[in-house]
Amino acid sequence: MSQKRNRAARNFGLKSRCMISAGRNALREGMQSHASIGTMTDRWRVFCSYVKKTHGISDMRRIEKSHLKQYSEHLKARCNLTEKTGKMRPMSPVTAQNYISAVNRVLEIARGDKVIRIDAVGEAKMTKRTGICSQSKTVSEQVHQRVTQTVEQRIGAMMDLQRTLGLRFEESAKINAGKALAQAEKSGEVVIKDGTKGGRARTVPITSSEQVAALRAAAAIQGSHRSMIPAGQSYANFRAEAYKQIENTGSTYHGQRHHYAQQRYQAIVGAPCPVVAGVPHREQHQHLSRALGVSVEAARKIDHAARLQVSQELGHGRIVITNAYLG
Repeated sequence: MSQKRNRAARNFGLKSRCMISAGRNALREGMQSHASIGTMTDRWRVFCSYVKKTHGISDMRRIEKSHLKQYSEHLKARCNLTEKTGKMRPMSPVTAQNYISAVNRVLEIARGDKVIRIDAVGEAKMTKRTGICSQSKTVSEQVHQRVTQTVEQRIGAMMDLQRTLGLRFEESAKINAGKALAQAEKSGEVVIKDGTKGGRARTVPITSSEQVAALRAAAAIQGSHRSMIPAGQSYANFRAEAYKQIENTGSTYHGQRHHYAQQRYQAIVGAPCPVVAGVPHREQHQHLSRALGVSVEAARKIDHAARLQVSQELGHGRIVITNAYLG
């Protein structure tokens, strides 16, 4: 952690009068993973918007623990929603806790201590996270078709890539679709390396004509450019525009990855994953045993192998992360 900052200055001397930018600078100072910095900055931005709107705060030095408590109540209210109400959208407890963690981390680095922070479970009384989804977050085929017909062609093509290849938004934006198409046609797989978390490359198998069609459509839009990001435009600006396009559509970019995960599990196993089948995670092996006509032990091995495969194709470091997609 840098010792040269003037911590008495605005935003603790983090070289920006803008609280959002100052938070990003703090993360750059105290963290190593570029991908994590981007994600946590997005979460910090939401908090900055909240405290500026509700308390008129635009300087980190004015943030007190009471503000974090009120913010946690705001997030808990979103967790209790079942559908969009006004400008508030439903949020999962896991997501809410991630938002709180981002605020804690930024303030810890900026202040140089842990005085202003809140324990999401112990103090804010948020539901303890399990990492296992109980409701599917996938984008249905009907919604997907409707949304892709209303957004710009480029965005629609990226959503098809996310849906058929399991890409994150950044990966679908930074992919060289022409090169990926050539890989798919030659070797029956695609190497995803641009925009991945932690810079970890992974291989996605080509198992359907839909994947090739999605790559071909994206390559046509990309043309001679190196990615799906329009020439002359920064990734940050393109991302902001892309997210604005799907506001109020009932669709999410990440929901496309959920679709891929669930479809791949079913293709590998021959039966739907627990969240699609409506089966609690604790009963998954018994359910799969009945569905496949095998022993519970055999079902356990089949399920584990499928989760491991899907985890690798999504670029997850651990199977437990994939549980949030499969149940």
